[in-house]
Formats: sequence, structure tokens, C-alpha cells
Amino acid sequence: MNFKLPYVAHKSRFNSIQFLGRISDFLAKEIESELKASGYGMLSTSHLEIITYLFKKKIPINMTTIAEEIHKKKPTVTILINKLENLNLVNKEASNVDKREYKISLTSDGIKFGKIALRISSKLFSLKLWGISPEESEQLYLLLRKVYNHIHFKP
Repeated sequence: MNFKLPYVAHKSRFNSIQFLGRISDFLAKEIESELKASGYGMLSTSHLEIITYLFKKKIPINMTTIAEEIHKKKPTVTILINKLENLNLVNKEASNVDKREYKISLTSDGIKFGKIALRISSKLFSLKLWGISPEESEQLYLLLRKVYNHIHFKP
């Protein structure tokens, strides 16, 4: 008797999932190491994301937008921003439209750190480090975005 199961995903499909956490851990450790070497060891990868985002935008951004862009909850972003403000890396100003909302911008120290943050990001996300071609990088991005959107935005 030839019993055939319905489609079962290839074993490597499930094995590939284990690499997502490992890559994330690797990147977090590398970012923390780079931050420490640059004199910003008190900051986390999330702080780096915020600074890099603000540095690229070059305009004040509200905390809700920052939270959406770095995929964190607004209360978490508030805590992260407060630390950056205490370190004089960002300014937090009440919005002219809604006094409950704050616009976040980089200070002169924040701009200096933004250049460091961009260098760290560029180094860690270079294709040379990852060992993949530009085409493979695009495929990886599209696949990961598809998975992320499916998980987070289920109909």
C-alpha cells in the first residue's frame, strides 16, 4: 500500500526559521560591540535605530511615527527617547498642533552620533559581511517582508 501524506513542507523550511533568531542575536551583539567601541555602550540597538532614522529624515518627527517606523510600541519609544534626551542626543518639543504630541529632533551631539550610527549600520548591513549578492539581498528582503506582513497584518 502506497500511503501518501498531503503536502508536507521540506525539512529545510523549518530548519531555516532557526537562523532568523541567530542572525538577530548576531546583529544585536555586533551593534552593541560597535556602540561600545564608539563610546556609546550605554545605548541599545533600538536607540541606534531611532538615531539613524532621525539622522536620515533631517526633520523633527513625532513619536508615533518613530514607533511605527522602528516597529516598537509607543510607550517603549517614549522610554528610549527619554534616555536619548537625557544624553543630550535628541530634543523633545511639544507639537504646535497637539500639545500631547512631541516632535523629536537631533541635537548637535545627536547629529555627531548620527554619523557614527550610520557608519555602524552601513558596516553591519553591507553585502560583503552577509556573503550575498545584490540580487540575493533583494530576494531576501522581499521574502522577509512578505513573512513579516503576513504575520502582522493578517486579514
